[in-house]
Amino acid sequence: MLYMIIKIHLINNQVGKIYFTCSFDDGHVADLRLAELLAEFNVKATFYIPRTCEWCSANLAENEIRTLSELHEVGGHTMTHPILTKVSYRQARAEIFDCKQWLEDVTGKAIRSFCPPVGRFSKEHIALQREAGFTSMRTVEMLTHSMDSVKKVRDFVILPTTCQVYNHSNMSYLKNNMKRMKFVSYLSALRLFDSNWEAMSRNFLHFLYSISLTQQEDHYFHLWGHSWELSQFSLWQSLERFFKSLQEIGGFVFLDNSMLAELVRQKNPDVMNAY
Repeated sequence: MLYMIIKIHLINNQVGKIYFTCSFDDGHVADLRLAELLAEFNVKATFYIPRTCEWCSANLAENEIRTLSELHEVGGHTMTHPILTKVSYRQARAEIFDCKQWLEDVTGKAIRSFCPPVGRFSKEHIALQREAGFTSMRTVEMLTHSMDSVKKVRDFVILPTTCQVYNHSNMSYLKNNMKRMKFVSYLSALRLFDSNWEAMSRNFLHFLYSISLTQQEDHYFHLWGHSWELSQFSLWQSLERFFKSLQEIGGFVFLDNSMLAELVRQKNPDVMNAY
């Protein structure tokens, strides 16, 4: 009954739009199962794929990456999954440039989005991404949902996330925001916290719905994770339930990461945030 009430309000009364995007990292073979699940519910996503990843028991083969790119956006995640802040400038440059060229050769499509492994990067890495031809970067900053709070470096968009498909403690979210000096994001989400990722994500969606009725500002929900974690921590069923609830509620605009970044560019064409 609650979902039906929310759905009616989203369709008839919503003032601001709520965009929904997903992204998943590391290029594990379970990405193919995940891509099919996303397609079943018409949810768009971006898969950030390295050529090799030491955390994956089985990496996607090139023909599998090509198949995945027919369903969803594919983004760069370096060639060998190093932490960029721990390697030389020369190696970082090669990892960023070469992964874009490799994925474009594999998929036959332009690769526009990039995600640094474990979310660590510096200003020089942003400059390298822009030079390589990427137009957006996804970080691992969580609890962000306002379109107007997304940072830009000229026309390059830096996309934070909202929640992860992983059961975090309240302290984990606090540490995530403290590292980035995002105390306001943490405090504004304090009443939404739940150690269960699915419950917290639902809390966020209901919160976004409520503010969409009174604010002209558009918001987004960015869910991210790793397909190998879905298997390791038995999260497949909870993710499917969550997607079903999205379908029941309705009213969301589903985008991949590049689509969301393009909306940010269109909405704030003159804004340039230093990073």
